Amino acid sequence: MTHSLQHSLRRAAAVLALAAACALSAPAAARAQAVWELTPYRIQVYLAAGAAPELTGRVLDDLAAGLVDRAELVVGAAWEMRVAAAPDLLQRQMLGGLNKIQVEALPAEALASDKVILLWIAPEWAGYRVAARELDVATRTFSPAVDQLATAAVLLPGTLFAAAREAFAPLASIESEDGGKVRLRLRAGRLPPRDPAFLSVAAGDVFRPIIRYDDRDGNPKRILRLPWTYFAVEQVDQAELTCQMYSGLRTALAGRRRGRVHQLALAVKPPSESTRLVVRARTGSKRPLCGYDIYLQKPGQTAGVWFGRTGLDGSIVIPPGEEPLMILYVRNGGQLLARLPLVPGLEQEAEAVVMDDDQRLAAESAVMAAQEELVDLITRRAVLAAQIRGAVRAGDFKSADRMLVDLFALRTRDQFTTQLAAQRQRLYSEDPIIQQQVDKMFEETRRLVVQYLDPNEIDKVSAEVREAKAAEANAGT
Repeated sequence: MTHSLQHSLRRAAAVLALAAACALSAPAAARAQAVWELTPYRIQVYLAAGAAPELTGRVLDDLAAGLVDRAELVVGAAWEMRVAAAPDLLQRQMLGGLNKIQVEALPAEALASDKVILLWIAPEWAGYRVAARELDVATRTFSPAVDQLATAAVLLPGTLFAAAREAFAPLASIESEDGGKVRLRLRAGRLPPRDPAFLSVAAGDVFRPIIRYDDRDGNPKRILRLPWTYFAVEQVDQAELTCQMYSGLRTALAGRRRGRVHQLALAVKPPSESTRLVVRARTGSKRPLCGYDIYLQKPGQTAGVWFGRTGLDGSIVIPPGEEPLMILYVRNGGQLLARLPLVPGLEQEAEAVVMDDDQRLAAESAVMAAQEELVDLITRRAVLAAQIRGAVRAGDFKSADRMLVDLFALRTRDQFTTQLAAQRQRLYSEDPIIQQQVDKMFEETRRLVVQYLDPNEIDKVSAEVREAKAAEANAGT
């Protein structure tokens, strides 16, 4: 089921002529950009349908031809679409659900295209459910499956195109980044659609950076999807996009990448679903972190709103918001542990690896309690010392001796530091940064103990009592 190539040949000739004209009057860097911006998407569509007597092979052929014609009428030169019947093996896999399809299931020749769009027609009592899913070949990235409902067979051509259009994710190259502002070049961006209402990219759209490393033959050797990093489109000027970068990484695009490396950005097409966020410790145990606070913030806002706390398994479900992109803040005891941009629904589950802050909180609590005890002990020592000196001045040595016993019964500096050392040893963290913070808190408290619990102070009061007693005895003789 293939459509005539005449439309594709005419479009290709027009695009090549325009690209050649631009190339003759531009420097090398500009020529490369012009070729990218004037290069249409080669889109391979595989169409299949569930069992329905009315969806004969001829009907599917007509639907395929209508899909190509509609793309030509609406999009124009930016899309070079070919539609074919899904091979038997692929069709059987499509029957099990488009979200389960892997790259390996596609015909090898399909990977010579820029995009592969799978279209599945499922008859149901209300009409026909049309499901679509796209593979961006350059980044080997599937979009989530989308679906449309055609309430009658006559509406299938328009519904098929609407589903393909919704699944389509524009591709851009990353040109530069400066101070969080990212400039992208849109593939086929200078090939305007014939229908002005067809806007592939607009302000507010979100792109995801993907780095592709090729081998000598130009095949993908490694594809790196930068985690927790997104570009929000702020301005569209034909093929040039100005974006704000939101990233949970300190140096998301730092460093120059040389050789056979392509810095790409793919538009995000999130479904209206939720993402299960799992917060885990970054140490070797990777244990789930329970009771950590999650705050949500919209891009451009200055303050986040408390959303909830992670459960016993360290997870919390993040629903989609009014905007596709939101910023998550992970806090524990007021301590900010992570800033994570997220597009809910893009992934069913996302794992955030952060510092295990529980030991720091436990250490903070233990140190605060120890410091309160220290203040109380210092106060009691000072009060007893003052009372003893007052009793000595009054000649009440009996009371002075009784209070001196109480003074010696108070915890000593060595006892206090031993207790601190035991608590410090119990509060061990696998995370070296957390352990450093714990050690620092205990060390600062230990220095306070050494400074204010001087044993010579008690000895001095005891000596004053002895000297007073000796002076009185000498006066009596």
